[in-house]
Amino acid sequence: MATQPWFPTPMYFENAVGTEFINIQNELFNVYNQLKFLQNPNWGNDTHCLSEDAFVRNVLIEKNCTNFLGFLDRSLNTYLDELEFKYDREYNIASSWFTLTKPGQYAHRHDHGGVDLSGVYYLQTNTESGNLYFQSPLRSLGTNLIYEIVNNDAEVAAQEGLLGVWPGLLEHGTYTNNSELDRISISFNIQYRRHYD
Repeated sequence: MATQPWFPTPMYFENAVGTEFINIQNELFNVYNQLKFLQNPNWGNDTHCLSEDAFVRNVLIEKNCTNFLGFLDRSLNTYLDELEFKYDREYNIASSWFTLTKPGQYAHRHDHGGVDLSGVYYLQTNTESGNLYFQSPLRSLGTNLIYEIVNNDAEVAAQEGLLGVWPGLLEHGTYTNNSELDRISISFNIQYRRHYD
């Protein structure tokens, strides 16, 4: 038997395209223009700004973002189909917020705690505005030679219309926005109902 890549971390990425992309972009920009953004004073001046009441507010539901929510729901079901999850798929979007990363700012490495899934959608970005990166969950095992070899972080190029979903405990961040364009994204936390009938 050859080397097997066991215990992977399943992550999901999909781009909105065509009319769906246009409808989502218009819907989310409309919401973005209504929001107030604040910077956490404990994070420093070079970190991103978040929409007001981030982490406790659910702006996607409050603002009835039906185009985006439909795209998200379909993507979540595709993700679980690929994982061959056959049980109840009822979920709750525990929180959702917009992130504004101005030129020269970044998002520090962090996780979203005990939620089942976290994710992002890129509303406005370009190739210089800072990629999304993930820290390997095997980092704590790096004193072992084999884990040291495979313990590489992963990076995803941010692009408009890209949706990403991953386990909420996975540490991630974004590199510095080196463009002249504000990077705008939407983040969310999802909790599934535990029901295995």
